[in-house]
Amino acid sequence: MPPRQRGIGRWLIPLIGVGALFAAPVAWWIQTWTPADRPARLAAIDVADTFKRSPQLEQVRDRGVLRVATLIEPTLYIPDSYRPQGLEYDLTGRFAERLGVDVEYVVVPTIEAAYEAVADNRVDLAAAGLAVDPARMQRFRFGPPYLTVSRKLIHATDRPAPKGLADIDGATITLPTGSASRFWLERVIAQDDTVRLDVVEAQDKLAILEGIRHGDIDYALALSHIALLAHKLSDEVAIGPIVGPPVALAWVFSRQADESLHRVARRFFAEARSDQQLKMLVDRHYAQFERLDESLSRRFLQDLETHARPYLATFRRAGERYEIDWRLLASVGYQESKWQPGAVSHQGAYGVMQIVLPTARDLGLTDPTDPTTNIMSGAKYIAQLRELVPEKAIEPDRTYLALAAYNVGIGHLSDALELTRRQGGDPTQWADVRERLPQLSDPEIYRDMRYGYAHGNETVNYVENIRAFHDLMIWVATRKDLLAERP
Repeated sequence: MPPRQRGIGRWLIPLIGVGALFAAPVAWWIQTWTPADRPARLAAIDVADTFKRSPQLEQVRDRGVLRVATLIEPTLYIPDSYRPQGLEYDLTGRFAERLGVDVEYVVVPTIEAAYEAVADNRVDLAAAGLAVDPARMQRFRFGPPYLTVSRKLIHATDRPAPKGLADIDGATITLPTGSASRFWLERVIAQDDTVRLDVVEAQDKLAILEGIRHGDIDYALALSHIALLAHKLSDEVAIGPIVGPPVALAWVFSRQADESLHRVARRFFAEARSDQQLKMLVDRHYAQFERLDESLSRRFLQDLETHARPYLATFRRAGERYEIDWRLLASVGYQESKWQPGAVSHQGAYGVMQIVLPTARDLGLTDPTDPTTNIMSGAKYIAQLRELVPEKAIEPDRTYLALAAYNVGIGHLSDALELTRRQGGDPTQWADVRERLPQLSDPEIYRDMRYGYAHGNETVNYVENIRAFHDLMIWVATRKDLLAERP
């Protein structure tokens, strides 16, 4: 098959987004990752000794800090000076709160490094989207699974689309270093004569995705949530079929430690399932990307580089004044107008934040076409709406409900909250209200509501798009200063 040629213009801009998804500055983990320099056998003896003297749970509480090894990865952990993001961040934060301690995140460069940090007792557990791995069970304990995903073949779009592993007979398949999929795949190859593959490893998921984009890698295995994000952000990565059984993600603990911390973690996850907190957190970090249109996400990354820069400083000032993350405000501006200050809707909404004239008058906005005052007024309006949603709503749900009101109106949001109450949902949770908003276009429902008909489904898409754009901006910002002046 002839080699593929790709021009720089085809992949340079999407590289910003894909790179931001899977890596942070190298200096970040160089400072936090120090390889062990003692012989493994001596280190093991020392580690085991520490737990003979004191149970692990007692050590954590005496220290006042839960040490967590993690990887920078979308939806799992993204460091950020304003507020870190990710499912692992939320879960470990709640777990530490239960223990009455703080959290210290140790960012490591590879899956293998996460395991070694646990083995060397430099961390108490690893929370890094790690798959339960039978090959490692002699050295490590796995906590209760918190998310089940699948393995998917991914490949360059100009490669033949396989139906399974047998369709790529004789090909090279790439995995991240230390991936649990290696043990599974090698077992498949040993047991199935129709599957003949050369298995190689790349340092991380970013290296694999860029290898696919540049034509250096033909096929790779990726967990389904990573495959989905890669496809959403690059038209050069295709998602192939599911291969093998489901994969469970779990925290990792050392077998050299006693079970005290592991036991508390089991209870923590059991309670998180029973009160729906785990379901809510998974939804918070995954639902918006399942809904996000691929072409819209790719256009967002391009426009962030080419159109947003003149307004980002204003978004930051507005965020500081009204205590709203400026990147969320910028995401609202993109959803409303694609950052076009001259935009005018058919409903008479103006400017970057698409403010209608009656609202502009209430906000004291005299010139809705001026981007600076328009952005400041939009932020002010969101802050006002945030005060009108149920008092018991906490962040980020409080802001998500305010964004829904920004789009559909506070009256229709009130109807959706009331409908949520009637149907046994929680009106303080965006996930519950999101299920009811589309019902406001059902005649059997809206005729019984105070404010009547509303395009509730459009409002759901509106808020979910903003949530996804917000996460994309945070991820991009882990690699570059969005507020820096362009050379």
